[in-house]
Amino acid sequence: MLIRSLEWNDIALVEEMPTGIEDDYVVRIIKRLIKEEKMIGYFEEGKLIGIAGMTLYEDEAAVLGRLRTHIDYRGKGVASALMNFLRKEAHQNSNVKWIGYATEEYNIAGNRLAPHLHMNLEAIIVSSRISPHSVAGDIVTSPFQKVAGTEKKGLIEKEWENNSHSFFPYSIYYPLPFVPALSSSYIDGTEIFVNEYGSFMMTKEEKGASYLHVKVLNEAVLYSKEMWEIASTCASEEARTIWVDLPMKEAKWLEMMSHQTIWHLYGQKRSYQNEMDRS
Repeated sequence: MLIRSLEWNDIALVEEMPTGIEDDYVVRIIKRLIKEEKMIGYFEEGKLIGIAGMTLYEDEAAVLGRLRTHIDYRGKGVASALMNFLRKEAHQNSNVKWIGYATEEYNIAGNRLAPHLHMNLEAIIVSSRISPHSVAGDIVTSPFQKVAGTEKKGLIEKEWENNSHSFFPYSIYYPLPFVPALSSSYIDGTEIFVNEYGSFMMTKEEKGASYLHVKVLNEAVLYSKEMWEIASTCASEEARTIWVDLPMKEAKWLEMMSHQTIWHLYGQKRSYQNEMDRS
């Protein structure tokens, strides 16, 4: 058994490994992943039987994923070995405050991995995909004002401190249990609007499709007619689907107006890592 970083010459092996997943996005973007992110493979007698990857966000959060296993080797500890390898490597980076991953609620194998990685359930998240103008809102509020660049970061941190959410919707597919020290590129790519009820954020993302990621940390803002008009207008201009991540209670309001997916966010904070690594 050998676990090592994937190299350019391994691309054909990744493409040929049978996983049972049709039109797998990981296979489609494997060249970019090998070039820009951390991708590892599990080899047995020279045969590739599993892959996994790790992405660092703001050099503070290590998100594990891209997990794929050869259909003939499932249930044999390959996935656990790959994810633990990445977890331990991430721990070598002293800047990393948290290591974790998100998996869909129905993914039994993905959820069963958490105890083997010494990870706890951090949050249950409902992702709603919404067509522009499908949601009108319930309450009329005063107009929202767009926030200037120098004020954005402080407002995000203030909203996080005052909210009751157990996760920050950092990016589509990548919620975090905290707000990291947001980079200037992240701030520049985020539009923020505020009124007396609170604020909401919007980022444009390409994740297999074009999305407008709307981040709402204040429940009162979620029902604002003005907010939904701004989001729908922006999404319509570039034929984007609106994506909103919310706790289950708040997401219930969008259930009939969206396509929803439930995610489980698992993680391990730095203090907990140290305890486990010493044991």
